[in-house]
Amino acid sequence: SMSARSFAIVTALIWAPATCFVPTISVRKSPLFQTTCRTGLVPPRAPVVTFLQVEQSSCNHDLIGQEITSEKKGRRGEQWRKMVENRRNFIIGAAVLFATIGAPSPCSASSILSHIPSPNDLKVALVSILDGLSHSGTKGMVVYTMSFILWTMTFGATTPIETAAGMAFPLQKSIPLSAIGKTCGAFFQYVLAKYLFADYARKKMKGNEWMDKINASFQSHPYRVALIWRFSPLPEFMKNIGPALVPTLRTPYQILAILTHGLPFTVLWSCMGREAAMVARGGQASLLFKRMVTIISGVGLVVSPTLFGMWVKGLGTSTEESDA
Repeated sequence: SMSARSFAIVTALIWAPATCFVPTISVRKSPLFQTTCRTGLVPPRAPVVTFLQVEQSSCNHDLIGQEITSEKKGRRGEQWRKMVENRRNFIIGAAVLFATIGAPSPCSASSILSHIPSPNDLKVALVSILDGLSHSGTKGMVVYTMSFILWTMTFGATTPIETAAGMAFPLQKSIPLSAIGKTCGAFFQYVLAKYLFADYARKKMKGNEWMDKINASFQSHPYRVALIWRFSPLPEFMKNIGPALVPTLRTPYQILAILTHGLPFTVLWSCMGREAAMVARGGQASLLFKRMVTIISGVGLVVSPTLFGMWVKGLGTSTEESDA
């Protein structure tokens, strides 16, 4: 037997075409719609009044004819607007009705939500996959590195992957593999943006005063500004694509900034994954590691946003001085 939900879905599939097209057919058959298609936007049904009396002046003819024509056009236009509005309300009401009928029951909704994996489940699955790669020898290391490059170029969030790799691989393998994957992903994203899309973006931003100030800042201190950009709280793709739009920044400075910023964090997150694996096996985290986490957290939460904010403020100050 057909369930209530299946019946609602079948009913919606049958009535959806009628909801969309039946009002259109009825409008097309109306004399008002046919007259509109033949003569213009909203024409009157009766012809425009003409005046045959010779003794009246031509000026009066024009004024009276325009008033009558405008009145009839306004009346027909109001009828047309009402028809369109009624059709729109009908479609909206039918859509709401079918959505209400076809909505999942609380039981099915809770069943769907129960199958959504939690962050802990995702982490366990990721560690399991990387653990399998770690036992696959050279092939597993190549697969992890190439996958990490693609991940960095698309999603950008590298911390969970590096931490999970530290749990699955030995440190002498996880650190170089994660460093190669993250560095190559960031570099490839920068190169693609610089040599494929930069010209189009520069044309769009041509004459932008802020872009001129950023360009001048990169030209004066290329490595320092590139490093500040890497430590900024911006999303990962902005850290790679943003400098690619600056014509005065040379690629070696960007590579050096990527390495200076990326390598310490790769070591940190790999060690954190290793420590987490040791704690999970019943061990204790080392005191040195705790101090490293405290220092890096302070740099990430306080020092980096402060430096980036001071740089942006300096750009604004130079912009105001140039305007003055």
